[in-house]
Amino acid sequence: MAYALYNQLRRQEDLQEILHQMFLEWDARRIYLLVSVVFLMVLNWTIEAQKWRYLLLGTERFSLWTSLQSVLTGLAVSVITPNRIGEYMGRILFLRNVHKLQGITVTIVGSFAQLIVTGFLGLIGLIYYINQVKSTQWIYWLLAGSLVLCIVLGYFYFNLPTFVEKLSAIPFLRKVKTYLLIVRRFHASQLLRILFLSFLRYGIYTTQFVLLLKLLWVDVPLVDMVLTIWLIFWAMAIVPTIAIAEIGIRGETALYFLAPLSQNHVGIVTATILLWLINLIIPALFGCLFVFRMKIYDDE
Repeated sequence: MAYALYNQLRRQEDLQEILHQMFLEWDARRIYLLVSVVFLMVLNWTIEAQKWRYLLLGTERFSLWTSLQSVLTGLAVSVITPNRIGEYMGRILFLRNVHKLQGITVTIVGSFAQLIVTGFLGLIGLIYYINQVKSTQWIYWLLAGSLVLCIVLGYFYFNLPTFVEKLSAIPFLRKVKTYLLIVRRFHASQLLRILFLSFLRYGIYTTQFVLLLKLLWVDVPLVDMVLTIWLIFWAMAIVPTIAIAEIGIRGETALYFLAPLSQNHVGIVTATILLWLINLIIPALFGCLFVFRMKIYDDE
């Protein structure tokens, strides 16, 4: 993927002029945009920490600060695991031993909600993209698959107790049935609130990407940009990858969908890299510090 990106970027017209404009021509407006993106990163993970606290109600009570540490620790572990599955193990390090399996279950519920928001908005973006930008045979296949997947995700999310009951009947899962059935305490109103918090995070993430594209002179009409970003997020969500090594995939995906709308390929890729660094790598580094401190505490 990185090699494919290199081949695309080296064919960029007026490459030197674009690089000069992007990296050397800074003014107060561009600095403000960058600071806003960093502020939104803090807000994004604070909302996720609040969502984690809400998911844990009835299991264990956290302060917002402890919840944020737990979330960032999970993020630190997730960057070296496929599709961030290590996030579950990282978060539960802050839970008491008797609550760790329950913590994994509610973390999955929260991730499920985030995936549903990404999927449904991604489907809207995909329909718009086909009608207004371009369509190919594989994009129609993506549309069909996305439609089926979104319906299935929505059905299972609002019927979690029934789904878990059937899962717990599987022989090797019977021993953890008690921990799986914790989802029965989530009523429809609570599931909607979790979806709302997930939607807030998604809105922040979309805004960050828009600001970074504007910062790097990617000139695309706002509606086209937002709906294409929704499609990009959905495409990245369903591609198996490892977070610490996914920058090539992210860049190639963003470039594939945004290239028909803007000739500034360097700006598209750079915005994608900055979004990855600011929203994932920098918070994960803070999460590593929390892991280190916790390890010292446990050793004592």
